[in-house]
Amino acid sequence: MSVRKFKFVSPGVFVKEIDNSQLPAVDTPAGPIIFGRLPQGPGMRPVKIDSFSDFVQTFGNPIPGKATGDVWRDGNHQGTTYASYAAQAYLRADVGSITVMRLLGEANADAVNPDGYAGWQTVQSPATAVSDNGGAYGIFICQSGSGATKSGHLGAIFYMDSGSALILTGTVAHTGTAIVSGGAAGLFEAASDTPEWTAAISNSTGEIYKSSFNFDRNSSRFIRNVFNTNPQTVNSAVVPSGGFSNGETEYWLGESFESYIAEKMGDGTLGTSSYAVVLAVKEKDDQRQDSQLAHTGWFFSQDLSSNTGSYEASKMKDLFRLHARDAGSWLQNNLKVSIQDLKYSRNAAGINPFGSFTVLLRKADDTDNVVEVIERYSNCNLNPNSDNYIARKIGDRVVNWNTTTKVLQELGTYANISKYIRVEVHPDVENGQIDPRLLPFGVYGPEKLIDIAAQPTAMSPTSVLYNGDDIALSMCTSPAPNLFSGTLPTYGLTCSFPDTQVRISASAGALTNPQDAYFGLNVSSYLEITGEGSNRPDEGYGDYLYSIPPNFRDSTNLTYQWIVSLDDLILTGSNVVYWQSGSRSDGDSITAGGTYQTLVDTGYTRFTSPFYDGFDGLDIIEIEPFRNTLLSEGSTLTNYAQNTIRRAIDTVADSEFIECNMMSMPGLTDATLTEHMIQVCEDRGDALAIIDIPGAYTPFSEGTAYYSNAANRVGTVSSTVSTLESRQINSSYGCTYYPWVQIKDTINGNLVWVPPSIIALGTFASSEAVSELWFAPAGFNRGGLTEGSAGIPVLNVTYRLTSKDRDDLYEASINPIASFPNEGLVIFGQKTLQSVPSALDRINVRRMLIYVKKQISLMASSILFDPNVQVTWNRFKSQAEPFLSSVQTRLGISEYKLVLDKSTTTPDLVDQNIVYAKIFLKPTRAIEFIAIDFIITNTGAGFED
Repeated sequence: MSVRKFKFVSPGVFVKEIDNSQLPAVDTPAGPIIFGRLPQGPGMRPVKIDSFSDFVQTFGNPIPGKATGDVWRDGNHQGTTYASYAAQAYLRADVGSITVMRLLGEANADAVNPDGYAGWQTVQSPATAVSDNGGAYGIFICQSGSGATKSGHLGAIFYMDSGSALILTGTVAHTGTAIVSGGAAGLFEAASDTPEWTAAISNSTGEIYKSSFNFDRNSSRFIRNVFNTNPQTVNSAVVPSGGFSNGETEYWLGESFESYIAEKMGDGTLGTSSYAVVLAVKEKDDQRQDSQLAHTGWFFSQDLSSNTGSYEASKMKDLFRLHARDAGSWLQNNLKVSIQDLKYSRNAAGINPFGSFTVLLRKADDTDNVVEVIERYSNCNLNPNSDNYIARKIGDRVVNWNTTTKVLQELGTYANISKYIRVEVHPDVENGQIDPRLLPFGVYGPEKLIDIAAQPTAMSPTSVLYNGDDIALSMCTSPAPNLFSGTLPTYGLTCSFPDTQVRISASAGALTNPQDAYFGLNVSSYLEITGEGSNRPDEGYGDYLYSIPPNFRDSTNLTYQWIVSLDDLILTGSNVVYWQSGSRSDGDSITAGGTYQTLVDTGYTRFTSPFYDGFDGLDIIEIEPFRNTLLSEGSTLTNYAQNTIRRAIDTVADSEFIECNMMSMPGLTDATLTEHMIQVCEDRGDALAIIDIPGAYTPFSEGTAYYSNAANRVGTVSSTVSTLESRQINSSYGCTYYPWVQIKDTINGNLVWVPPSIIALGTFASSEAVSELWFAPAGFNRGGLTEGSAGIPVLNVTYRLTSKDRDDLYEASINPIASFPNEGLVIFGQKTLQSVPSALDRINVRRMLIYVKKQISLMASSILFDPNVQVTWNRFKSQAEPFLSSVQTRLGISEYKLVLDKSTTTPDLVDQNIVYAKIFLKPTRAIEFIAIDFIITNTGAGFED
């Protein structure tokens, strides 16, 4: 500090510390961007991850694949999540962060034909014969009793592939005799008091699978125990067909609503003498849509009027609703939201007339006895000018993809504080045009299809023989506009769709304090609610929230499963509070006999809402929705999977939007997409694409030829080399490896075959951790996979290379993964995909130059808009030269020269506001070949000669 800066008033000694010993912040190089399918987490936007524990918390554990179970409910655990292992391999070295992009299904805006649309649809064709059946069929359960019309409740939905059909068999209710024809639409009596029915499913070859079933989840004949729940088995492109005789299927059981059926039957055992009928559920099988954001219904206000008799929830003021920040079904299946701690203003006419409330984000399967809070936002209000305004507390920004500019755009006013959700406030709230007394008092539940009366249509049954019984298989004739088809002999039928459970009484669940009860959504099953179960959540909870098909997103087709308001709470004479829809309009509720403050003062201010309508946009019949044999078909207009990956790569094409020094989508071998990734890296100029190539290994998920024939999966060196050479790639911004390797999954304990790009990423990180990023990530010192260089245990290779194989691969710019008797598995090459010989045909040089260019660019940006004079030039040189010297000292370059003076920045460039500098570099080359002459001499010869 200059002496002139001191303030001298009276005599004395003036001392000031000037600390010039501060170490500059160490710049951690940006890590890789990894694309892939993952079980959960943010989708189709880049997310920075700093540790593997952070990755698991955000995107879930790695999935090794080939898992069995209820795929419809539990998700796809058949396909391997290669991106998870890539993240684990890189992050293990602790050299910096990664950026992850989870892939969800996204169709092109101009998509054509069914294959161009995201999502899924069962295979079906016009119903002209039994072999043309297909689509979605619901099993509706009816209560016993007489009468011309019965109430049917949807118990389960079967999705049938083309050529398959579902019927019930047994005793028909209206005749009391065994069925001989018209089996699909008849009302069938339960075979026992459980009760149980028998279903017959035919396939395209005429074989029939027949089984008894019920809706008791503790029974061995529970419907999900006896029918196929894996949609992937219908995919003849991947799973070998063969009908039931080979254990494969042409149908799957989707949603089942056992808790709802138990509730409707009244006694938890579905009643006795109940009936079942199978009816086609039109359009339910058409889920062709992009990934969708889950959301709640609108939270609405209390009734401030004194005319309680006219109360309707639809007349109340909508205040806000909550949306998932990212698309997909994970959030709705795993989280729910509660409102609590309602407080009205004690100074309603004064400075702060707004009340407050708390928003809780909870685990979906917790209970009101043990609340598991994920996020809490306390003292929220609806005052746009307050620091506690709900949109400001939680965030309201939404990310949209601009199809024209190909960039992600963030819209909204307030930054998202929540990791999971954002707020949409009603325009009247946002603009300050509501009564400040309003509080969130209720919520609209999830949407569902409206109840519909089934109407008979013409049937054309065809009989097939099963164990001597004549069973009729009926067809859908697709009548419009009805949802159902089928002949209903004797009985008419009103069909209803299922509702999630709601809390009725504050005393349910044996709460210590009844005021802790959350009305609205109850995730427990009906048996748990009535005290007859084992205190576990409804395992089918997610089935009630499944996305509404696009063709039904119309107010005329939809209604709400329920609408809950605190205005409908009743206080009994025994001091038990319970919810009864319509009680305010009947004059029986607490607020009907007082005011909303009366209810708030009782402490019963809690209610819960689910999220619903989220959708992943993926084809659920695919083991790997992004398999390469699928990606090779069509274009981005006719192939949603291809469009999804291209959009993901385009999202990170701008180096100013997201930093990285590498890109990879492990397992992707499609030529068009991998070359697009290389091109994006080259255009950015700061990243290296690590790609996988076809011919090395083909996983079982790629098609029927590989599903059960392991011998077909392993390729050859010659075919791999010729395939890559035919592509004529010439870029130093890409590299590739051969062959695939077997790793040990340290979390699940499985042995998994993974693409070599995964262990390349791990080796790059470990090499950087023990040396510098411009040291070659190869050889026994830094490329020893057996020694742990990959970051995850590597046990084997799909193909053991000979010396000639290594030569052939390296000549084609494919880096070999070799196996040596003593050293084990080793990455034995470090070439880029540049075919023209130069220093940049080696990975260590390309990575060095990427790093140096990035750091020099950052230094250069610090003098932007400063005077274009020698002083400014010298300031840039004072930063750049020590940096280059440091790289030289650390063996990244052998020599350098920086020129920035009037010979480079000439007067005419100054007049154009340009500074022009030249940096000359001599990259340090890695030793890849060692030549040693052993010279044998005569005894009398002198070595000095």
